[in-house]
Amino acid sequence: MGLRRALRLGRMAKAPSHTTPSGQHAVDEKEGRCTGCLTSFSACRACRRRSRRARTSAATSPRSFAGAAGGASPAEPTRRWVGRRPAPHPPHAPVATRRYRWRKTRMAEEPTGARPWLRRRAGIAVIGAGPRGTSLLERLVANIEECAPGIDLDIHVIDPWPPGGGQVWRREQPALLWSNTRADECTLFPDDASRCEGPVVTGPSLAAWARELTRGTLAQPAAFAPSDTTRIEASHMHDGWFATRSTVGDYLSWAFWRAVESAPPNTAVWVHPMRAVDVRESDEGGQRVVFDNGRAPLDVAVVLLAQGNTAVAPHPLERRLATHARTHRLHYTAAASTADVRLDGIEPGEPLIARGLGLAFVDVMVLLTSGRGGTFHRDEAGELRYAPSGREPVIFAGSRRGVPFDGKFRYTLPAGPPVLPRHFRAEAVAALGRGPVDFTRDLWPLISRELAEAGYRELARSHPERLAVGPRTFLARIDAFTGDGTRFAEWAADMVPSPEDRLDVDGWGRPLEGLHFAGPAALQSWMHAYLATHVERVRDQRHSAHLAVVHAVSSVVRILGTLLEDGRLSVGPGSEDLAAFLDFCRFRTSGPPSARLEQMLALARAGIVRFLGAGTHITAEGGVFRAGSPTVEGTVEARALIEARLPARSLSRVTDPLLSSLLRRREIGELVRADTPTGRRYPTGRLDVDPVDRRLRRADGSLDPHRFSVDSADFPRPGDGTDFFRGNDMVARTALRALRDRAVAAGPPGDCATATPITPTTIAGPPTDLAAARSAPPAAGSRRSGVGVDPGA
Repeated sequence: MGLRRALRLGRMAKAPSHTTPSGQHAVDEKEGRCTGCLTSFSACRACRRRSRRARTSAATSPRSFAGAAGGASPAEPTRRWVGRRPAPHPPHAPVATRRYRWRKTRMAEEPTGARPWLRRRAGIAVIGAGPRGTSLLERLVANIEECAPGIDLDIHVIDPWPPGGGQVWRREQPALLWSNTRADECTLFPDDASRCEGPVVTGPSLAAWARELTRGTLAQPAAFAPSDTTRIEASHMHDGWFATRSTVGDYLSWAFWRAVESAPPNTAVWVHPMRAVDVRESDEGGQRVVFDNGRAPLDVAVVLLAQGNTAVAPHPLERRLATHARTHRLHYTAAASTADVRLDGIEPGEPLIARGLGLAFVDVMVLLTSGRGGTFHRDEAGELRYAPSGREPVIFAGSRRGVPFDGKFRYTLPAGPPVLPRHFRAEAVAALGRGPVDFTRDLWPLISRELAEAGYRELARSHPERLAVGPRTFLARIDAFTGDGTRFAEWAADMVPSPEDRLDVDGWGRPLEGLHFAGPAALQSWMHAYLATHVERVRDQRHSAHLAVVHAVSSVVRILGTLLEDGRLSVGPGSEDLAAFLDFCRFRTSGPPSARLEQMLALARAGIVRFLGAGTHITAEGGVFRAGSPTVEGTVEARALIEARLPARSLSRVTDPLLSSLLRRREIGELVRADTPTGRRYPTGRLDVDPVDRRLRRADGSLDPHRFSVDSADFPRPGDGTDFFRGNDMVARTALRALRDRAVAAGPPGDCATATPITPTTIAGPPTDLAAARSAPPAAGSRRSGVGVDPGA
């Protein structure tokens, strides 16, 4: 026996037996003494025995618990420490021990003598904490009480990147990288138009969130704090604002922690800042998630994959170009996310070939110009000009189409969103029969009519003065027209005098087709005029007919997606086949903010950006890279080449360790589209899942009952009714019902027994006071959801 313990026992043995006139001993822990006998609490044996009996009774008896909770209802939950409680520590000091966690329990529902913190709990793992994973978490939390009532649930969110934003929308990236979605069209919360079967929990769009943050009325979860730059940007944000990706990441992080705090009392959310490298069947029939850092595996009942676009190995052509670059000491960058690309190896004034003119190219262009000290300003005529810093390279850009993606519009439709679709409707598709349909023969006539009519109706509604006839007459003739889309465009053009108001659906996606230029100067002059016209179109509401066409494209894509999921759509030959049309849709709807196109025009006029033409081809020979195009004579040589595009999806080249492990064991397969007339098969690079509930399909065609997957997608617009929320809701409800029907809890949550509450040492970002509020023990009867962070990253 130690000396200190012996002395303490000796003092207790010698302490007199104190009693009050009433014979009652009461413990005042704040004063550290017995209020009945005024003796030190540690010296009063009666007080110590009474306190020990009271604690035991409160932990086992429903009646005692109700009194200990200050009159709380027996059904009220509370929390208990599991494991050894750490010693007090300063707010900024590291946690002394990690062998504890919060655990929500309903002790009043347990029989007397039970230990509710040892009850077996069900577990769901969400692998991926980006926008999809965050939306899945929100849908799980919203549906728990309806689909899995009475189940104690642990939701494990696994991602090495910060929850909410994930890798793409993380806070730590250059402020020059913008989102290409308007602030009022970016949301992570469903509404009545979402058609969710489960409860709809509404929330603000990015623009509304910024306004609440600026006014100070935003309810902030304890684990979230916006950055200073986000607060500054939010004060300037309006509905048409294109926010920086780091600010969007803060919005997504706020949505994540709001979902955590809205979880019901019997649900705990665990954050694992590490990478999952495998998922295997456990001995108990559940799912065992294996981590990359040697941590003990995590046992759950259901796994939801929400990883988004995963990394892939370089294409064979990219490997050859990389080998050529190493051999001749050139600079080559394969396709990747721009935030993860290093550009410091590109020398000032050096020619640089960039393959791609989409969003990735815009990011590269901005980082190599504004990111190197160049500035934009307007001249006396209001034209945007660029003042170089002298550190920029000369960028030669080309692609298959030869022109950049259409920019996002700065305005909305004057008369409001149109009623869409009018012709390419489910009823029209059903009239084609139940068999396979051909895109060119069966669907393109309906689609081309849909797109052209949407634009002309907007012209009649908002700009009737630009018609050769009255707007009512024009609309009546449109309603009476019975031809297909090609004839409709020719017919409507007779009533639209100005060529700039006529809508050429067939030629929109190929503006350089059939053109040839004698030299680079002629091509640059044409491109400057093309960009100037386009910049005017996306910022002047006089051209709102083109915005109406974009709305029509979105409505068409939703129905095409349904046909693809049903396996009815075959890809036929011809220029208007499905692949070409989907590429056209991306060209029209997935471009950069209009301000970026205006900057591209200013850089082109300054000679920093030069265009190569359509059908750009690149070779590696003679110790350099060479680029040329059928559009113009001549080639360009450079010692630097960047693949300014995202890598194409390919499960055969995927480098994600989790998907690679599942592929090797044939526990997942790739979705392959088949062309019925020709028998050709087209791999999509996407996981093969059941189209109804998104269960993963194994290579042998069977469905895995405990694994689900959701695909990456663009941000849904408020009131748009896209399948983003409905699909997430369906997956969440199916997974929760699987837990209920399984009726077997997943057991203790693996290595989470060593998890810690959120503190500044486990998650960077929140200030100390907010983090301390999250990690502090709540009062008895608290209904706040349990949250933990696995410290093993």
